[in-house]
Amino acid sequence: MKTISKSALLTCSAAALLAATGAVNAQMTPDAIAFLEENGIAENLIAQADAATATELDIPAEWIELAAAEGPIDFSNNDAAAHVARWLPVFNARYPDIEVIATETSGAARAVQPLLAYRSGNLVRHIVVSFEGSLQDYIEADALAEIDDLPAWNGIPEDRRAADGTFSGMQNTTWCLIYNTDLVDEDELPATWWDLVSEDSPLRGGRVGAANRAQLWTLNLWTHPDYGPERMTNEFLPAFFNTLEPQVRSEGVGGMINLPMVGEFDVGLPTPNDETAELMETGAPAGWHCPEPVPQYFNLIGMFRDSPTHHSSRIFINWILSQEGQLVRLAAGGDGPVHRDLQVEGAAALAEEYAGKDIALRTLDGMMNQLPLLYEVWNPIWSESGGSN
Repeated sequence: MKTISKSALLTCSAAALLAATGAVNAQMTPDAIAFLEENGIAENLIAQADAATATELDIPAEWIELAAAEGPIDFSNNDAAAHVARWLPVFNARYPDIEVIATETSGAARAVQPLLAYRSGNLVRHIVVSFEGSLQDYIEADALAEIDDLPAWNGIPEDRRAADGTFSGMQNTTWCLIYNTDLVDEDELPATWWDLVSEDSPLRGGRVGAANRAQLWTLNLWTHPDYGPERMTNEFLPAFFNTLEPQVRSEGVGGMINLPMVGEFDVGLPTPNDETAELMETGAPAGWHCPEPVPQYFNLIGMFRDSPTHHSSRIFINWILSQEGQLVRLAAGGDGPVHRDLQVEGAAALAEEYAGKDIALRTLDGMMNQLPLLYEVWNPIWSESGGSN
């Protein structure tokens, strides 16, 4: 685990500037504007976010006063430490009295262990992110505080936030195919997922490497009207494993991104747009392609009830959901905005590869109710194909 705190990041000049101006919500900070400009965010998007701050960052003065006395926020996240080190100072330029301890964790350490601790009366985290796989457990434990009175709340599409106001989408991620451009011709790439698994697919016979991550792309098809549970069970999944004959791999998403570059297989799935874009920027022979419908999901953010950082955590989450926060995190690490006004060109990594295509969204109902049904089909056929669970 890697931890980054405000004390290691906040510059005196930024704090002094904010103290001198006294402005916390009237307009975008000079730090945010400079950061976005330096990292290639389009002028029109910066201007749009700047105009939105008067509403989205209109935090009550009482919250800010109370937050200053609450102590550090313990924020468990799955951002790379290098990414946090880029966006956290921009947050602190606006809110210099709020300290954030960002602890890089993954899997159970990020989502499961904090909930177990909460249930036992021991709060080890204040904010939790990317807990989709444990969402039902959080709901049953009534562990999350309501955050639907945040000024930036209404910028999140209704289908990507909780109806009861207890959690919100934080970022979008799109999952498609990475391929080695030295080994795969563009005309071999499938237009649809049905094309991928067809009997005349040029990618048959082990050219595709697949990770055991059905929740990242297969669930999206399971809940899509052109596929659905019946066709997925009887047609698509048998064709995927028996006709396409992919290499079933024990590696995770990182392996799917990197192994095609060394010739282990030609195409890897599923791979996310942000991490794939970072690899492509290195000059590696990598391409990224999205069959339709395009699998996409949104990571969640929420805060625990009875947190000692009640006000500071709310301010922090609000900034994460605001257009300023969304664009800063996009510039820092490629995190795709979930904000309804940022679903536009230039506001997500590799968006040109799926812009205008049909999106297969992984819904909250899918995660909570449909995923167990998918696993009943996926797990046996994955094992029969030689994969390990």
